[in-house]
Amino acid sequence: MGASASKIKFRESLTSLISRDVSPEDAEFWDELWKIPSSADEVFELLTPDNARRLRDERFDNLATLFTQATAQLCQIVETPYTIYFDQALNCVRVLTRVLPFLLEKGDLGDGDLNVEALCWGDHVDGNTTVSSKKSRRNDDGDKNDDDGEDDDEDDSQEPLALLVVHAAMHMLFLPQFTCEFYEEDDEDDENDSDDDESDVSFDEEDDAEDKDVAMEKKRAAKADKESQAEAGLGKPRRIRKGVRLTPHPAGIVWAPGVGFTNDGKCSIGNESSKYRRPRSNKSKTVQNPEAAYTRKYDKNRIEVLRLLLATCSDPLFSPADEYNPLASRWMSVAVAADAPNAPCLFYSLLNTVISYDPSNSSFGGVPYSSKLASDSHVKLVDLSAQVLCVLLDCGLPGDPLPVENQYGEPVVAVAEAQKGGFNIFRSLLARISDGKDLNTLYRGFVRLLRHTFESKNTLLPSSQSKLECYQEILILLWKTLEENPLFLDFILTRCDVCELVVPICYLMYTSRQDASKIGLVHLCTFILLKLSGERSFGVSLNRPFRTKLPCDLPLFSGSHADLVSITLHKMIVNGSYRLVPLYSCFLTVVCNISPYWRSMSLVSSVKLVNLFELFSSPKFLYSGEKAYKHLALLLEIFNNIIQYQYNGNQHLVYAIVRRKDAFGRLASLTLHKAVQQCSKAFPAHLQPEYDADAAEQVAALSIQDVDETGNPIQSADSREDKSSKRADNPAKSWESNEETVVSVGSSVAGVKERFTPSESWLAELRSSLPLETVNRLLQHLVPVVDDMCERQNGVVDETEILEVFKDITMVGLLPVPHAIVIRKYQPNQYTSIWFTAFMWGVVFLRCQQPPIFDLECIQLFQVS
Repeated sequence: MGASASKIKFRESLTSLISRDVSPEDAEFWDELWKIPSSADEVFELLTPDNARRLRDERFDNLATLFTQATAQLCQIVETPYTIYFDQALNCVRVLTRVLPFLLEKGDLGDGDLNVEALCWGDHVDGNTTVSSKKSRRNDDGDKNDDDGEDDDEDDSQEPLALLVVHAAMHMLFLPQFTCEFYEEDDEDDENDSDDDESDVSFDEEDDAEDKDVAMEKKRAAKADKESQAEAGLGKPRRIRKGVRLTPHPAGIVWAPGVGFTNDGKCSIGNESSKYRRPRSNKSKTVQNPEAAYTRKYDKNRIEVLRLLLATCSDPLFSPADEYNPLASRWMSVAVAADAPNAPCLFYSLLNTVISYDPSNSSFGGVPYSSKLASDSHVKLVDLSAQVLCVLLDCGLPGDPLPVENQYGEPVVAVAEAQKGGFNIFRSLLARISDGKDLNTLYRGFVRLLRHTFESKNTLLPSSQSKLECYQEILILLWKTLEENPLFLDFILTRCDVCELVVPICYLMYTSRQDASKIGLVHLCTFILLKLSGERSFGVSLNRPFRTKLPCDLPLFSGSHADLVSITLHKMIVNGSYRLVPLYSCFLTVVCNISPYWRSMSLVSSVKLVNLFELFSSPKFLYSGEKAYKHLALLLEIFNNIIQYQYNGNQHLVYAIVRRKDAFGRLASLTLHKAVQQCSKAFPAHLQPEYDADAAEQVAALSIQDVDETGNPIQSADSREDKSSKRADNPAKSWESNEETVVSVGSSVAGVKERFTPSESWLAELRSSLPLETVNRLLQHLVPVVDDMCERQNGVVDETEILEVFKDITMVGLLPVPHAIVIRKYQPNQYTSIWFTAFMWGVVFLRCQQPPIFDLECIQLFQVS
């Protein structure tokens, strides 16, 4: 059958499904439907959103039969993976990928429908094909994660279609000759089934012939890993006899090298130094043919099945943001449950596919412009792997990073823990990455991918390298890793050059500052910087010199990475989109957190920070809201930190403060009469403030906790008086994605805000909140020195002479007693969690338009315009 003929035949079959009732017993019709050769694009083109909804609402029995038979065929192909049926299986995958989102519109988080509920989660399956639950209950490692009270008879009962289709998709991602090479199951006895202390345990002697240098290096790395785990409070692994294994099994089916896997197909996950090891054949941790371990010839089939898995997890799209519950979707719960088939293999396959990808060498060995000549399916697989992994990590409860092992030294999760509601095996797998080599592989992957965003534009031949399209998904994965794995944050700050991450983050923020479609990206980058800046090591690391050339109009400066961060955030305020106003407090908090460790501020940074003080102390900002002075308080704290703790080496900032002494003087001498006059002049009766300084009062979404250098919480009088000063504005209020289509989440505050007028209480609060004493003492001592120099040289004084004089002046005994260093740390809460979910799904929605997996009509998580 030719392509055009098959397309016509497929259209006729769909028309029949929509226009008339088709009996489940009509074997000729259904067999012909599944055997018609059709591509994914044809299925999505012919089965339009309107037709899919008509099928659901008017011919539900036909849809039920379609769904049931497609699922049954996938379960059958999992049990008997014959290559002659693979094309038919792909047809089933494509049809299910198309219709599932329309079923989920009426699912757990959507409008709800009894027919959809009965079809997806009912005890009985309609249709002429019976699917045994045993066919979908194969565990990824062949083990029984047994519950002592569980009966084998339960396996014989009929399972819901929803569970079957999710499990079938996860099985098909590792189907021999379909998505991976042939592999042999190891005949291993599960530790959960053994009650004998030593019955299946063998002692493995150490290899004395190992190279001494390699052995010493491994020993040092192991020692460093143990110290990091101890500092993170993880301690030694707890040993249990029964648990859900977190090791991929068999290891040879993982798609790519990276975390836990070497280039020759060997798996290094688990405690190889354990005294007891599971008896295994020589090929149990590696494939028979290492050269074919990570083949790409199955990428197209993997893409098709990953689309189906993504469609099954799209429940959150149909829930309003303010009603979203990350534990409510049963579809998602099935996908991330402890008994999800091949879950560890899928986690490492997705993660390694992403972090091992090198966009500068993606096609034809890195030949310039080669990406223009070929359509690389592996690039699509990388994009989809990142999206599916983000989605799987976004539901359920956080994973427990505390190490738990079985008697063989393999990482496991206790059965009782795995059976709790909200358990997510993917979050547990991410939280339990602890080996220093794996953490370094993960970090290097993030750095390589994010740096490509600007390195691809720094080439001699313009546009000779392909762009990395999935950089937003990479940033989401970076954020998830920072949040889930406590060792990763400590590792990149103490054993890596974190500045390699800071540069691309600042570049993305700088180039996106005026793009209304990238407000969400700026929010995400800001949160990452805020998370990192809460650690002392981050501030110290930023003192490394900055010498990278970025392809943007960044002001020329000679300084450190701290200067890069400061200049970038300054630009976001003075030349960014108005929609970034809610982030101003976050920008200043980042600079404030790193300021006590900023050894030498460049001239450009010094001038720009003092310019910001003048800007925020101007009437149009100061009187735009009752809490507008909070920005000034943060800036003054920045100045105080540097003056008190890093005076030597920061003469540029001191000189900039001296030159703008009037701005500080006006604020110190402010009276109520002056304030009322300035406010009336800045905002006449017919004008409303353009800058909403009280935006943080509308919806509190980002919690920040004050801590000292040792991490102990600080409860200041100011925080007790007004906790809102510790919060940035609502990041869930509005954002847009990176496409022409604009997506936003949340809602604006209704009504017109009452105009602010200065009062005695406001003035008293302002004076108590602004720490001006240190700067005033500095000015009292240095202004006469500068004036005296000008008088002696008839007003002609070179700036370098003044800086040299400042270097020789000591402020010991002249300044107030140094204040305690306060670090503001990001604190997760439900508002930011919902915002990240909405942002992530917005990115996924806009990036999954070829073909369009999701239709915008019923999406409620965010607004599409």
